[in-house]
Amino acid sequence: MKLIKSILVFILMTVTSIGFSQQLTTVNGKIKKGRSKVIYLQHNEGNKVEYVDSAKINILGRFKLETGIVLDDFYQLTIDKKESHLLILKGGEEVFIKSSADFKNKDYELKGSADSKLVQEFYQMKNNKEVSKDSMSKFAMEFIEKNSKSLAVFIALNDAKELKKAIQIAEKGIGESYNNSNYHNSLKSALKQISQTEKTKKSSKTPTGAIAPELNMVNPEGKIITLESLRGKYVLIDFWASWCGPCRRENPTVVRLYNKYKDQGFDVYSVSLDKSKSKWMSAIVKDGLIWENHVSDLKGWGSAATGLYGFRGIPYTVLIDKEGKVIATKLRGAALERKLEQLFK
Repeated sequence: MKLIKSILVFILMTVTSIGFSQQLTTVNGKIKKGRSKVIYLQHNEGNKVEYVDSAKINILGRFKLETGIVLDDFYQLTIDKKESHLLILKGGEEVFIKSSADFKNKDYELKGSADSKLVQEFYQMKNNKEVSKDSMSKFAMEFIEKNSKSLAVFIALNDAKELKKAIQIAEKGIGESYNNSNYHNSLKSALKQISQTEKTKKSSKTPTGAIAPELNMVNPEGKIITLESLRGKYVLIDFWASWCGPCRRENPTVVRLYNKYKDQGFDVYSVSLDKSKSKWMSAIVKDGLIWENHVSDLKGWGSAATGLYGFRGIPYTVLIDKEGKVIATKLRGAALERKLEQLFK
């Protein structure tokens, strides 16, 4: 389930596909001690950050931002591109916000955006240090049930104790309000993956000839890369970590074989069991792992990938064919090289 949680976090960075005509939306307000600072309205498209408008806060602390909105989506209001307030904006809205200049105080005033008000309500609860984890989990479920048709449900999914139930509720609600949007489709995909995970038996995760369990994880830039997207190639699924000595010693062999066979339809899908993003990225650069498919949920051994594939030690590899079927597992060094020689004669 932890894999699904990591997916849902980055769903917030995708763009919905519902279609309406563009309408002008304004965000204005007053920022305490914000004089002469620059305020930005930011929108994320995939892993690309777009600053759609900016303004210099005047001597009275006031500002006004405008943008044409076609699709309801998540936006961020930032000052000097640092702290931020998360908003859900719709075309034609006139939003007012009153806040402190550092944006660290989440007790801000907000008017004109019902969905953004829900975001504020949720984070006020979440940021309350006196609220227990169990209480927050209960609140998240109630929040999702009550607001299932709002995009705001996405910020609550990670805190819901009954994740499958929460996603089912959200999928039904978002399906009514944003049918066939990327947001709706992402929830359907998450439910499909949960179902697949539940059906996979731990005793036999990757038998030869079986379709390798789907992996749907994010790269260092936050982009989701699916294992299925590599169909049509022979793929080495390589489970490793920056802190794993044997993994690091094996990496030169994988790099050499990748360079040798990449033009013949060979690729590598590297799944890191790191918890530190910086150490993970540093190891990628230092070891020269030049392929594009590097993913991790930064959960260490708590990664859902370990449950899907049922391994207890790394490095652990799974070689799959062009249709996603398992050819062999635990191939390293000379054994991996011999198998690739057979495939690419």
